[in-house]
Amino acid sequence: MTPQEFVQCFRREKDDLLLSYCDASSQSWVATKVAELARSPEQRLAMRAILDNALTDAFYTILSGLDGSASLGGVQQSYQIRDEYGDVVCRGDGEIQGLAYAAFECGRIA
Repeated sequence: MTPQEFVQCFRREKDDLLLSYCDASSQSWVATKVAELARSPEQRLAMRAILDNALTDAFYTILSGLDGSASLGGVQQSYQIRDEYGDVVCRGDGEIQGLAYAAFECGRIA
């Protein structure tokens, strides 16, 4: 797996979670609460934007933290991540953070 593929997996996971949370037919706890709290179309759009931005912040921070560009739980250090074949996916050299910025921050909802 390449660093780009690694980051894209995180992006897809974030997008899938957001879809699940905003799907009124979903059985997830979050989707149930969103449906209860956001009754009007305007409220649903606002809730979607809030969730999208919260998930973006969380996933971006995790990826940046793994790359050593942000702290995770108050600890800032870089991590080396390898795929199942032993290939290095994250070297702690800033590449993952840059890819994460492009994948997450550029698509932020205002």
